[in-house]
Amino acid sequence: MEQLARLVASGVLLAFFSLPAQAQYKAELLETTKAWGSVVADFNRDGHDDVFVSGHHSEDRIWYWTPGGYQPSSQIFDWVDRHDCDAADVDLDGRLDLYCAVGAEKGTGQGPKELWMQGADGIFTKATDFGAEDPYGRGRLPIFLDFNHDGYPDIYLANLATVRADGQVNINHLFLNQGGKHFIEATTLATGDRGAQCLAKGDINHDGWDDLLVCHEKRAGHLYVNNREGDFEELLTPAIKGEWTVARLRDMNGDGHDDLVLITAANQFQIWLNSGKAPYFEKPAFTDTLPAIGASLTIGDFNADQRLDVYVVLQDIACRTTLHDKAADLVYQAKPRNGWQRTQLVQDYLGCGHLADTVDGSKVLLENGGIDEKGPNYVISWGK
Repeated sequence: MEQLARLVASGVLLAFFSLPAQAQYKAELLETTKAWGSVVADFNRDGHDDVFVSGHHSEDRIWYWTPGGYQPSSQIFDWVDRHDCDAADVDLDGRLDLYCAVGAEKGTGQGPKELWMQGADGIFTKATDFGAEDPYGRGRLPIFLDFNHDGYPDIYLANLATVRADGQVNINHLFLNQGGKHFIEATTLATGDRGAQCLAKGDINHDGWDDLLVCHEKRAGHLYVNNREGDFEELLTPAIKGEWTVARLRDMNGDGHDDLVLITAANQFQIWLNSGKAPYFEKPAFTDTLPAIGASLTIGDFNADQRLDVYVVLQDIACRTTLHDKAADLVYQAKPRNGWQRTQLVQDYLGCGHLADTVDGSKVLLENGGIDEKGPNYVISWGK
């Protein structure tokens, strides 16, 4: 066990397992940090995804892909109570920018949200007076989406909507991009105490307009369909009867309709295929009870067979005490005809399984830090 832990810490070869057409499994150690969220995007336009792990500590920076491995940027972002971030080209200048949710001293102070604009030299500069600061919101999750279909990315911000003693507003907001120069708030059905457990966008009704998914911490999740007239309509479907801890919208079977992939509060992994007509998600096409706490999931083609698989992060129930996660993660491989097959990886990680994101469509960013504890972040890949 001690020898394996040393291998994990050094970021060298970790384990092997069998996936069709791919056998070798390895993890590259990036850094050991706290982890509230992550952004995976091609910031320098070289055709490969780069990685930004955010976590209210003094080491937030982008790791850039290189042929020899990921290399840290020389720019370290100012320390604030930074939670999750998202990337988009806010002013349509061809360069990706960053918007980050910031806490507000547990609802007792201020935490202006950040917009970092990328310059031609690759350096990010913090914008001021841009209209989406929301200083009193307990920022948790942001997402860029083109709500009004004008080509400019808008922002949906999910806050932990506790009641503030000072009476300041602390709810979820939608901010509309004004030609890349400023944001203004638009009140919609998704405005208010809607949850900040998870957040995703997609196109549920296949009309080309962005729809929205929001998970609540204590209630059922929300599926908001864009009505193309400046608001959302809430989708009533059997899928929202239970609470979700993680959820994504993605076309899992290649029929052109975004499906619903999630982990329930009862610790079940489910895939709800989109029927193509309302209410779209009628019954789960696949359900599996997870053998440990389902902490996160991400979707990609991990075995290079042109079908989408799901990587599920598991967490050992004792891990927050031991900081040593013995719960090996899972890959749900898409079968050639239909369905998914569960494969358990061979893993024994330091830190605790916390978050995952997909890199370059076929690799996994695994964050084993937490919101309060530092832990190792890896990029996992499968090679022939």
